[in-house]
Amino acid sequence: MASVTVQHYLDDSHARYVSITHTPVYTAQETAEAAHVSGYQYAKVVIVKVKNKLTMLVVPACERIDIPYLKKIFSTSTVELVAEKEFSKRFPDCDRGAIPPFGHLYQMPVYVSRVFHADRAIVFNAGLHNEAIQMPYRYFIGLIDPDGYID
Repeated sequence: MASVTVQHYLDDSHARYVSITHTPVYTAQETAEAAHVSGYQYAKVVIVKVKNKLTMLVVPACERIDIPYLKKIFSTSTVELVAEKEFSKRFPDCDRGAIPPFGHLYQMPVYVSRVFHADRAIVFNAGLHNEAIQMPYRYFIGLIDPDGYID
């Protein structure tokens, strides 16, 4: 089962989703492979600090974060990647490194890549190293209600 927080949220929201159980893996690209989806369909979470505030980015597994670009879109000179030890306590019911993309459940703003397609499914961590969630993107975006988008 997904992390308790994610499971309750999905069920309470009457979300349409499929749980994908797989062998334990530890990177987003490995999880995409284990779930049998493209790295462009699998959403990984990256935590950055924007103006000293923890911020969640939801991007395709096969993409890298471009700090200079983020500085431009957030109009600041202070954007930095955050080490997991700095934010792992915010996700107490999740396996370390298996953060689900529901930032608002963990008091964090969320920005989503525009690379994901509205007419496709999206797959993401359920909070565990051996489970992913798949759902139509249009339902996903409604559930997370992002603070913004990134290209």
